[in-house]
Amino acid sequence: MMGIFISDTARNNLASWTINGLDGGYAAGAYLSPFTSPVASNRFKKSAADIAEQIRNAGGEFWFDPMSYVLGMPHAGDFRHYDTWNLWSGTRGDVSSQESRRDHIDRVYKVQESLGSPKLAPSVLVSYPDNQLSQQALELSQEAMESDQSAWLTIAGDQHFWSEGAVLDAHVGALDQLEPAGWLLVVGRSDSSMPPAATANEIFGLMRTTYALSQDRPVRVAFGDLAALPAVAAGAEGICTGWDLRQRICAYKDFEERGGDQSGGGWYNRPTLRGLMGGLTKREYETLLSENADLAARLTPGAISPKIEPAFKHHAETLGAVISELLELCGRTRVEALRDRYILAYPEWDKVERITNTSLGPERWIKPFLEGLNKFRSSEGWC
Repeated sequence: MMGIFISDTARNNLASWTINGLDGGYAAGAYLSPFTSPVASNRFKKSAADIAEQIRNAGGEFWFDPMSYVLGMPHAGDFRHYDTWNLWSGTRGDVSSQESRRDHIDRVYKVQESLGSPKLAPSVLVSYPDNQLSQQALELSQEAMESDQSAWLTIAGDQHFWSEGAVLDAHVGALDQLEPAGWLLVVGRSDSSMPPAATANEIFGLMRTTYALSQDRPVRVAFGDLAALPAVAAGAEGICTGWDLRQRICAYKDFEERGGDQSGGGWYNRPTLRGLMGGLTKREYETLLSENADLAARLTPGAISPKIEPAFKHHAETLGAVISELLELCGRTRVEALRDRYILAYPEWDKVERITNTSLGPERWIKPFLEGLNKFRSSEGWC
């Protein structure tokens, strides 16, 4: 399934579960992170080379994402694995000079070549599309393309960045002139709540960017999960997800320094219901199933297992079914199809809320995404 890619995980199951996804038809490959995986194997994880080989041998795409933008996040300090990659010769994160930028690019590309990963250039996290940092992001991308014209480029920004209207469009327009092989978009968030605290303007900006860039090159959304479906409607070919929250949301706190055993992560085992375009807690779903089994079956076809991997498989298949529906369409019809799904979900949420007393309903799962999508429709004259 082209639409689903697996983000890296702190657990030692990226290769095996990605391969299961490839075999089951609900994943296309994986993105490995230097913040989550070490170069060499340790008592918690396999080596990056082993993971890359296993995924490629199974027919999946394997990518090494340098995630240099994490270094610009507030309180970033989880360098336990990161520093094993030797991605900087000088100060970690320094892109202030052409020499430091080019050295970092060369080191990233060397790692990608060693792992058999396509070239994915480093980038920095931008909050304002018209300041010195945004200029450094542009210069870093320019030099990355000068070094290898087959590279993909990353655009990483916080929620403010994606909400910046015409200034965002100008920044993206300058990057688009570099003509990379493809694009990876990232939304950095201040917390890891699910669903993410997205805004209509953020979704609108992400859709505008995706729509413009996808006219002649592929676009994917890292850590996208359900929140990235509007980007798929606007033209993205794929999004990343996983079984931990850290695979579904790019949250600042997940890159802060942590103590103790960091081999695991927070399993996210809440059922995803296609008819709701969102999820419930396990207890809420059990209540729904007990009180109205017909409604539960209509909202989410197929049994949901309490075990972690089958639960993730159900989530990926649910997410993938919506993506596949959208990928079969194009242009305005994609956007309208997703809009219809959001609109149809509202009355279903009313029923579910009455039965389960869920604390999270359509105000979080539907409203900001539908409003952002409607802003995009209006801007394109599709209303």
